[in-house]
Amino acid sequence: MKERKDHKPGNNKFDPSDNSGKYTAGQLFTTLCVITILIVGLVCCKSDNHLSLSSADQDLVNTVAYDLNILVDYENENIEATCGLTVENRFQHPVSRLPLVLYRLMRVTSVEDEQGRQLDFSQQVVSYEDWEKFQANFIEVNLKSPIQPGARATLKIAYSGYLGGYTETGLSYVRDSINRNFTIIRPDCLAYPQVGVPSWSANRVAGLQTFDYTIRVTVPYSLTVANGGRLIERLASEQQVTYVYKNILPAWRIDVAIADYNLLEEPGLGLRVFYFKGDEAGARRVLEAMNNCLELYAKWFGPRAVKTEFSVIALPEGYGSQSDVTSILQTRDAFLNPEKLVQLYHELSHLWNVKSLDPLPPRFESEGLAMFLQYVAREELEGRPGDLEAAARRTFESLKKRCRENPRLLEVPMIDYGQEQLTDYSYTYGMLFFYVLSKVAGQEAVLQAVRSIYQSFYQTGATARQFLENLQNRLGLNLEAFYQSWVFSTEAIRDICGLSSLEDLVEKYAPAARP
Repeated sequence: MKERKDHKPGNNKFDPSDNSGKYTAGQLFTTLCVITILIVGLVCCKSDNHLSLSSADQDLVNTVAYDLNILVDYENENIEATCGLTVENRFQHPVSRLPLVLYRLMRVTSVEDEQGRQLDFSQQVVSYEDWEKFQANFIEVNLKSPIQPGARATLKIAYSGYLGGYTETGLSYVRDSINRNFTIIRPDCLAYPQVGVPSWSANRVAGLQTFDYTIRVTVPYSLTVANGGRLIERLASEQQVTYVYKNILPAWRIDVAIADYNLLEEPGLGLRVFYFKGDEAGARRVLEAMNNCLELYAKWFGPRAVKTEFSVIALPEGYGSQSDVTSILQTRDAFLNPEKLVQLYHELSHLWNVKSLDPLPPRFESEGLAMFLQYVAREELEGRPGDLEAAARRTFESLKKRCRENPRLLEVPMIDYGQEQLTDYSYTYGMLFFYVLSKVAGQEAVLQAVRSIYQSFYQTGATARQFLENLQNRLGLNLEAFYQSWVFSTEAIRDICGLSSLEDLVEKYAPAARP
């Protein structure tokens, strides 16, 4: 679903078929401004400790659990927090040093191990080695007892500080701050410690982490804390309230939104909508659309393997819509504008994605498919025949322009988009892949094939190549030449760049996919 952290924070969702030229979750903008590098002295460390900034020297252990306690101090516009972080050593050698990244205006004050022993650590604000304008507090913790192969360890990390976003880096949607009107605590702004180094490429190689979490967030009594997990308890006093949430399914991110929310829910269906006051009509529309869309996808793909609660959480415009396994962060314009419900259909389709087994998935089999399905769903749910065709035409024209602006699209085949950090284009080029395939094989046949793949692989997961192989088998077509042109070479993207119309593209590739 899911939005996956396989490139710079926020999993930039890019839909050139939208006339606004932007989609969800923070498309990178080109306007960048220069900021002052904040240098923080080393603390709580011995004089012979040094920062090992070379990503090659770091062992990125797996994150398996968080126990996060956060007090939001609006008077001082900062947070005070403790983070219980449990990691597992996936290597064949002991690990004695743990690298972490945290937001640049936050400082770690202490680190303890499971025995309560204080651990030495170093911290310094640094630029990422492959993205100079992105800065973080890089922390290295020296463990008294190395983590043995296959073993786990839990650290208790105390930290505090401020949030100021990352808009100056080009991540225009990461405008996070501590503000009574709206506060969000999420990994895009590194608002809690994460295993990693100041290198996007090194963190990507480590792969996507899934974990369990418990979060306790204390805020003034007048505010509500929203999260995609299950609310365990709400502990209220005269002045403050603490919300305790636990994840429902293994998660890959923790999102905490804080505002003066209202809540609309369908307890029998496990559906919830957190919305801003005055937006009730839009929230009811979202709740109804969510229910109808889930029913439609269940009809197409069969029941979800795991039925679970699901939440939609409103964000102000500009903060970027995103999804996790049991929630969607949806910008307010999607609540107010029925045209934006297509974003909801996109995110909900991810609930039927097969888990990728690729270390750096190309994502056309998830995001490209979701882009295709969002328009097919809108045609069905909103009675809009021709919506998919119109979206494919806009996407075709947009990609013609993009492939001229970005020569790498003519050099890198789609199967390598994950490795080459081109997954923004998995949404659009991937959508055209499924659109052209549906023209050849028939839309109903493609939906049935996706259903079969989900039913076969939801427990084990699949690689992109396995997905393609099974798609071919279910369709009963010889797709070898088709795949070679669209997925394993750049022939099709070159044709998009050179052909005059979408119809010409479909006509060229129809014979390649026939039995």
